[in-house]
Amino acid sequence: MKNYLYLVVLFSMIALGISPNRGETKVSDKKISVSELPQAAQHLLKTYFPGARVTHCRHSQVWGEYEVKVSGGYELGFDKKGVWEEIDSKHAPLSHGLVNLLPSKVVKYLADNYPEAKVKSMEQRQNIYKISLSSPEVKLYFTKSGEFVKQKKD
Repeated sequence: MKNYLYLVVLFSMIALGISPNRGETKVSDKKISVSELPQAAQHLLKTYFPGARVTHCRHSQVWGEYEVKVSGGYELGFDKKGVWEEIDSKHAPLSHGLVNLLPSKVVKYLADNYPEAKVKSMEQRQNIYKISLSSPEVKLYFTKSGEFVKQKKD
């Protein structure tokens, strides 16, 4: 009975065009050049990654988001207007310049409470910032206005 129910659900999803990957397919996820990125995204790349090589640049036509990978292990996500949504570093901590893209209250909180910590990644969504630190391995959450919300061990 379980297998039958599973097959019914699976075929229903296929028939309705629902997929577990947020609707993204190879057709809707298009490789683009850096010059096709929105101006705000191009400006961020020129300002904070001068001379770095862009190794991957894609546009999700379904969600309107952009995904960019830069030499040195950096991954960036931008919304449809080119505003950064996520900046992640696989190897080195993010530069102070990138961290200063956060609200000043968040930057001050980091300096006051984690002066030796390095920022591995930062993410902004509609109403929250999520900052991942190394040493200590924690994730910090802030409101859009920069107020501390909570801390989670990584």
